[in-house]
Amino acid sequence: MTSEMMEGRYDVQVYSLVLILSPTAPATVSATAGHQAHAAFLAAIREVDEGLAAALHAAEVPVRPFTVSPLLGVGRARGGQVALSPPEEYVLRFTVLYAPVYERFMARFLQSGGRPVVRLGGAELLVKEIRTTPGSHPWAGYTTWQALAAEARPARQVSLEFASPTAFGFGQRTWGKQVVVLPEPRLVFGSLARSWNALAPAPLQVDRTALETYLEEQVVVSRIDGLCTQMLHFRKSPQIGFVGRVTFGLMGENGIARLQLNMLADFAFYAGVGMKTTMGMGQCRRLLAPPA
Repeated sequence: MTSEMMEGRYDVQVYSLVLILSPTAPATVSATAGHQAHAAFLAAIREVDEGLAAALHAAEVPVRPFTVSPLLGVGRARGGQVALSPPEEYVLRFTVLYAPVYERFMARFLQSGGRPVVRLGGAELLVKEIRTTPGSHPWAGYTTWQALAAEARPARQVSLEFASPTAFGFGQRTWGKQVVVLPEPRLVFGSLARSWNALAPAPLQVDRTALETYLEEQVVVSRIDGLCTQMLHFRKSPQIGFVGRVTFGLMGENGIARLQLNMLADFAFYAGVGMKTTMGMGQCRRLLAPPA
């Protein structure tokens, strides 16, 4: 997304859309369906606005203004596939951080004749509901950039749930791709700060250098719960990531940095964390209280 497309948009909403789906016939899909969900999202945009779909897919886009979840509610995988059966319901989640993308996506389903469907590989799923209202589903909601900034409070603890495999990529080396699968504070919040500054209105952006210094010197992992690794099998290569709940202690007396990290923790619900968030990785949300 270019800076010109985002400039001056204080009223931009950020959305989390939860699609309730039911297959039109028995089908199987890849157990790692994130790439198929990614394709389905872009296909929906393309039907309404080919130019916008091309911009979202362009290789040079540093931070894409949407995320995609894995297909939720499926059973145990067998041979890398999961079976879908009507009339069972499944869930797919998209987040959108640029209002025109949301408008085009919703237009695709509001304008569609007959029953709106999405396709994941060879499976056709009927869209029974699209939930966006806060409270309508644990993963649905919407807000504004201004509200995220204005409503943050400088709490000294931040707890995050990493609901789908999360990892941080550092490029290709001679021996392969360097990936870190630990919830280090500088990586988690550094990822969120990068996304925030790439997409939020300029007056709301954070000083990443100052924030990185605070993260290095004053932020600790104070608790972990259920942390483990999971492997995703994408088309080209497997990808490992961590899932679980992590509580970060924000130490020291830097109220501005604590305020900004709390803002970014709330933002994680919409932005995701780490690499391949448009392929189902890095789904994350803040826990209102540390795990009991």
